[in-house]
Amino acid sequence: MAINEYQSGDDDHEQNFFVSMTDMMVGMLFLFIIMLMFFAMKFSDDSVDLREQNVLLEAQRKAAEDEKNRLRAQLDLIQGAQQARQAVVEQVYQSLKDQGVTVLIDRDNGILRLPESILFPVSKAELLPEGKEAVTKLARALAQVLPCYATLPNDAPPADCPPTAFGLEALLIEGHTDSDGAEDMNWRLSMERALHTYQVMTHEQPALGALRSRQIRASQDGIGGAGYPLMSVAGYGLKRPVAPNTSPENKRRNRRIDIRFIMTPPSEKEVNAAKRLLE
Repeated sequence: MAINEYQSGDDDHEQNFFVSMTDMMVGMLFLFIIMLMFFAMKFSDDSVDLREQNVLLEAQRKAAEDEKNRLRAQLDLIQGAQQARQAVVEQVYQSLKDQGVTVLIDRDNGILRLPESILFPVSKAELLPEGKEAVTKLARALAQVLPCYATLPNDAPPADCPPTAFGLEALLIEGHTDSDGAEDMNWRLSMERALHTYQVMTHEQPALGALRSRQIRASQDGIGGAGYPLMSVAGYGLKRPVAPNTSPENKRRNRRIDIRFIMTPPSEKEVNAAKRLLE
């Protein structure tokens, strides 16, 4: 009987042992499942984060590419406007040169430079006879070239104009002096010389005074109007020398009339129209 009781106790011990082992295995399995789920969820989160980062990086790359293309297009417009200005200045310069007019050219800044020696007496604003002849020839050359880069009221550009999307915003007639004399006198002299040059030019070629820029201006009623008058005058006195006023030769260079060409970059509509024209 004792033997039977002993065997029964031993069986209970083994049964308790296996129950404990089973519980432990179940617990370990449960822990393993939890860890597996944790890593699966973390992997899923990392995958989502990675996809979001890829989407963000792609958006940033596209934005950078768009900005680069925009800047490249702006650079092309600037270079195109500069090339168009050089072409205009070169045409007028060549016409004056063919007519025997002494004129200097600044291609980088779009300037034709007429020295005082062929235009005015010393400290005077009235043109010399040879100066008036030179300005008349200048007006004739401008009247032939400018209509291709500006607008005339109720008039189309000449048929032989080269195709271009660029137009002139302004043509400035600038008077300059040296440093001799009072500053206010130089201001007045430079302005009077520029104005007198303008008056002779528009008298000889009235169409020049009617030219307007291609730039559309806003009117008071909010409706776009015709461009502003193309030609204007300015007097700078001694403020913009091309050489230091330290010698008679440099002072002679500073006494001058500059014809400055300013281009208007085209609008997107004008660029597309020009592309169609060039195709």
